[in-house]
Amino acid sequence: MKRIAACAALALGGMMAAAGTARAGNELLQLTPGNMLSQTHSTAVLFTITGTYRQLSGTLTFDPTAKTCHIDVTFVTSSLALPNAIVRGQVMSKAFLDPKQYPQTSYIGDCAKNGTELDGKLTMHGQTHPFAMKLTERMANGKLVGFDSVGKLDRYNWGLDGLKLMVGKVITVTNDISLTGKPPKPAN
Repeated sequence: MKRIAACAALALGGMMAAAGTARAGNELLQLTPGNMLSQTHSTAVLFTITGTYRQLSGTLTFDPTAKTCHIDVTFVTSSLALPNAIVRGQVMSKAFLDPKQYPQTSYIGDCAKNGTELDGKLTMHGQTHPFAMKLTERMANGKLVGFDSVGKLDRYNWGLDGLKLMVGKVITVTNDISLTGKPPKPAN
């Protein structure tokens, strides 16, 4: 009886160790505004306008050892916070983002190039196109504490052709994801 109990304990321990190993590889993070800072940076005449998404949801699955990941995130277009009411009125107009007709923006992508790039598709303003972003791991005391990504898009490719005299052609998109439970800070 003692021998059966010992064998059962060893088998259970082995299964638990195997389960622990599997969990240690792939990690899942529910994305929220509390752990993901998603911003747009557009040039406007002589200055840069930064917008911050206040409503987003999705998932990030990643394996830091294998340098693999998958992200699927959706943003509420009208939640893009902007510097003032005048800028917001222009950006949310039918001539630009038009959140009444296009209420969501989404991005689905996977790690590529040994975890240094996100290769995916951005759906914005009713159009979906490939969109790659440079991906950087953020470390502190030898521990992975987050990810930062940056990409540049030609807004005309997504049908954002309004405000030509005010807003530049290229929009920079940055995402900062915290794995520590603390709000993310923008990458420097």
